[in-house]
Amino acid sequence: MFAFLRGIVDRIAPGLVEIDVNGVGYLVCVPDRALKRLHVGGTTKLLTYCHIREDIFQIYGFLSEDERTLFSTLLSINGVGPKVALSVLSAMSVQEFGRAVSENDVTALTRISGIGKKGAQRIILEMKAKLGQDAELSAILQESAEHGGDQDEVLEALCALGCTTPEARKAATYAREKLGKDAPVEELIRMALRSLAKVK
Repeated sequence: MFAFLRGIVDRIAPGLVEIDVNGVGYLVCVPDRALKRLHVGGTTKLLTYCHIREDIFQIYGFLSEDERTLFSTLLSINGVGPKVALSVLSAMSVQEFGRAVSENDVTALTRISGIGKKGAQRIILEMKAKLGQDAELSAILQESAEHGGDQDEVLEALCALGCTTPEARKAATYAREKLGKDAPVEELIRMALRSLAKVK
């Protein structure tokens, strides 16, 4: 199965992007937050999740490993399908979702298309249960809650430029230590890229 697709953005439509990978076009469903970081003619790397059901084969793409992990975890929750999971990642960052779960913020989740009050309560309840069983998921959501929204934006930008998630996370942490966590996102990204250049 595909782990990722690296290619040129050929077309962008609501919720969708076509990626030209060496002459082969792949139609990929992408969260709205990620679409805003892509542009036609640009080169990108999308981490993929393939959803296969009888007559359905759909590829979902993400700019960071944290997003893909959260997407696949959401699919394991009763009543949550790919459409709702993608809506969650379109409406909020991994950090914002982690905060909503930790604070039992049902209202934040009900603002998302396709999620009612009972659905939001079920997502929070089941997600909290999974946090106690999945160390990787716990680390992702806890780290996101600690570092705030800028962390996600820096990670997404670095991953869109071809960095692996571990590389991006290390560079983002370095940038925050040098500039301070309240520094503008653009400056954090530039500092992170300089740190990566030094390593290479």
